[in-house]
Amino acid sequence: MEELGLDALGSKYIDELERMQKRIADLMEEVEGPSLNKGVIRPLADVHETDEAVVVTMDMPGVEKQDIDISVVEDELRVSAQRKREAEINEEDYHRRERTYTRFERRVLLPVSIKTEEARATLVNGVLQITLPKATVIARKRIAIE
Repeated sequence: MEELGLDALGSKYIDELERMQKRIADLMEEVEGPSLNKGVIRPLADVHETDEAVVVTMDMPGVEKQDIDISVVEDELRVSAQRKREAEINEEDYHRRERTYTRFERRVLLPVSIKTEEARATLVNGVLQITLPKATVIARKRIAIE
């Protein structure tokens, strides 16, 4: 009996399998929830889709806009930030010290292709909103042989 390899599935299926693998990794990350991992906080995110864009919203309390880095790598949105101390205070002057000054990191798998050059972000009252316009998807077209 002949074995079926990935070649038999075709490149169409390979692309879909890779996308599913990334989605499973994203779901596994979501199961973990917000956690402190190696000094990094994973902020919670809301992701919704309109007819024109994918919108990602996440809380970034106490973070200044210049301390946030946003990028898109393939079909993944990456957000990292750092909340910094306002001023140095001597340790012995503290009565209580509960607030953290750490890094935030979050990766979000994007459900559709986007136009990275038209993406925009705002930070209002500690809430980061990233709007990623959808790329125009070209429908499959048959090409006739002349």
